[in-house]
Amino acid sequence: MPDADDATRTWPEFRCRDAAVIPGPVEPTWAAITDLATYAAWWTLVRVTPLDPDRSVLGPGVRFHITGARPGQPAATGWNVAVTEVVPHERIDLTYTDGDLVGTVSWELAPADGGTSVAYVYHGVRPTHARSAASFERYGTGLHSVAMQVDALAGLARFVTGQPLDDAWREQVATAMADGLAALPPSG
Repeated sequence: MPDADDATRTWPEFRCRDAAVIPGPVEPTWAAITDLATYAAWWTLVRVTPLDPDRSVLGPGVRFHITGARPGQPAATGWNVAVTEVVPHERIDLTYTDGDLVGTVSWELAPADGGTSVAYVYHGVRPTHARSAASFERYGTGLHSVAMQVDALAGLARFVTGQPLDDAWREQVATAMADGLAALPPSG
């Protein structure tokens, strides 16, 4: 819960681009990214909940909630997301509308050597209170980038190629996150 000072404070916007080449053509990767029902299988560090249970395939106007925990924080952070534009097989533009983070992001896909280039891009995201700002103040976007590389993008690749996404995989993600976090220099 935000404290009284959060109502008047504005934190800086953060920008980053986290990308990987997912083996295989664009179509199965696009299908996974646009179907919120698949996220629980491949994106282990967050929970995604459609705000309209009858609309789990991403399209303009679809809204959902993301909940995730930053390492070292006792409470999960959460924010609502609205799909603002979809360019099939190329891009999904999203707005973090309210909650612990606000701003614009996108999934971007393009054919690449060896498969499909997939990027998750912060075009301008800012925390809305001190608790959610703490990791950005300490690590910049580094923690987000580690999570995207070792969890979301790696998990997406495993999902699309049919590799196991079991407890052993989740343990690998937890270890990779801990190692990645330990390797991050403070941004301050």
